[in-house]
Amino acid sequence: MNYPSPRHWLLLDAICRWQSLSKAADKLALSQPAASQALKELEQRLGYPLFLRQNRQLLPTQAALDLLPKLQQLLQLQQELVDPSPARGELRLVASETIGCYLLPALLAEFTTLYPDIGFQLQICNSSEVQMQLRQQQAQLGFIEGPLLSSEFSVQYWQQDQLVLIGSPHFHTAIAEDGEPSAAATALQAVRWIVRERGSGTRAVLENELTRLGWTPATVLELQRPEAIKQAVKQGLGIGCLPLLAVQDEIAAGQLLLLPNPLQLRRHLSLVLQPGYQSPLLQTFLEFLQQKSQLMP
Repeated sequence: MNYPSPRHWLLLDAICRWQSLSKAADKLALSQPAASQALKELEQRLGYPLFLRQNRQLLPTQAALDLLPKLQQLLQLQQELVDPSPARGELRLVASETIGCYLLPALLAEFTTLYPDIGFQLQICNSSEVQMQLRQQQAQLGFIEGPLLSSEFSVQYWQQDQLVLIGSPHFHTAIAEDGEPSAAATALQAVRWIVRERGSGTRAVLENELTRLGWTPATVLELQRPEAIKQAVKQGLGIGCLPLLAVQDEIAAGQLLLLPNPLQLRRHLSLVLQPGYQSPLLQTFLEFLQQKSQLMP
């Protein structure tokens, strides 16, 4: 089928608005003969008349009036293709565990209140997988913990995060109360460490610090989820290293024990993007995130 072109639909909309072929032609920067020919072509392709002539006015037929609601939707979609809205659409996000579980939910709830026509897809994985999702164009914006070694992405510092060592109040109180630094260091290395898998930002920051201090834990148990690490620590399987955000409620409730240590475990949380074009929708979200980061401790 020989479908009408965007020019035909714009002309139909303009004539309905102005009820005049000459005014519609003027608004669309067309000559009156060109507009008249385009209207004739449109009616031929649709197979029915669109206007009745009364005096110098063009009055839409019932067929034209029936088209108008769908025509407005079509023109709006066409406009959004050319000039995307900064307040309507869907964002595809991918975040590492701490950010996706403990920071983004509250931020997305607040952002959705401000922009109810913006939706989200959020995938949670470790930092190396975040980069893979971005590389494969499956996400527009990534959130990672710790350093980013690749130069293929644009990285924006967002805020800081603190990692802590945790133990069980039933099994590790002696370590927490040992006031002698060398004895505490020996005791910490002698127990099993329960840590995130390789590729996670938490694991990378911890390993850098262990190397800096020359520490070597006696045994290491890898678990992929913070909740699994917390439960293992509570059962006395070993001590864990997790973001303070992930354990602060359990520490306050006395379910986990904060273990003093000399490790410097502060890290950067960063926004990761493909370099180049950023949609107006993504720019709106980035501005919101930067504003919120200034208010966070």
